[in-house]
Amino acid sequence: MQNMGIRERILKFVDTLPEVVSVKAYGSSIAYQAGYKENEKKQVDLIVVVDDIKKFYEENLKRNKYMYKFTPKMYFKHASSKLLKKAAGICYTTDINYGIDTFKMGVIEKVDVLDDLLNWKTFYIAGRFQKEMYTAIADKEIESANEVNKKNALTIALLLLDKENPSLQDLYEKICSLSYTGDSRKNFKAEDPNKIKKLASGSKDHFDKEYKDKTDLFKVDKFNNIKIDYKKVYDSIDYLPTNLKNKIKEIKVKDKEAKIIEIRKVIIDYLTVIIKGSSLGQTKKGILTTGPKNSFNYAISKLKKGRKKE
Repeated sequence: MQNMGIRERILKFVDTLPEVVSVKAYGSSIAYQAGYKENEKKQVDLIVVVDDIKKFYEENLKRNKYMYKFTPKMYFKHASSKLLKKAAGICYTTDINYGIDTFKMGVIEKVDVLDDLLNWKTFYIAGRFQKEMYTAIADKEIESANEVNKKNALTIALLLLDKENPSLQDLYEKICSLSYTGDSRKNFKAEDPNKIKKLASGSKDHFDKEYKDKTDLFKVDKFNNIKIDYKKVYDSIDYLPTNLKNKIKEIKVKDKEAKIIEIRKVIIDYLTVIIKGSSLGQTKKGILTTGPKNSFNYAISKLKKGRKKE
């Protein structure tokens, strides 16, 4: 296993799990982020999609007991499906040492993944899937729903860009920033303040392929600045998740400049409410799914990282 690449090692780890629908990996172990040293040991973050979250944990507790400390073991053994699916619908297990890697594994049902990708119910999965990920195991329905999710993210990012001559980099940073709108971790400085810039610059090739090369909503000039076709962007509002689309459609302002300001406010308010709710819910649930000690250590490491890089 020592000589395997990270992607091969992920597949090796996934082989030890009960049946899954889809698996995606993300984070600095997969996608390059400017500012990280190449030899720096990185946690491997996984999202494991299953059909039945309760059934998955019942089987994995028997198959892979080493993954769970006392508190998570009791929680996963006795919690109902409804409890497991609270907040953003995903349950994390951290500090899973397998071979030379340390995994953080989030488990979520396919129905909740599709709901978030298409309807932005919590934006927890939708926001993550808008960025660069490695698909270890693919599911056609999820991949198709994510194409819709990414198109909607582009529409929103273009509407939120308020620079006079925005660059391609500005657009990619805006896409990366969407999932941090209202995130409780930012309020406590528990994230690297430069993370958005690192994500955007480190994943430029991915963003070019997934956003620039698949759209006619903007054009790029020789200086890498973008010219937005606002008529097409406004038309794209019709394809946004229904609740957000309806809120934007309720705006009756006629003046163009005043209207775009109002649209931006509606978008920010909408994302702030749903993301704040899901991120706080996940933080609370994390104490049970990872254990008090692991949750505390993880929070402290995030705080140190966030304040160190200010």
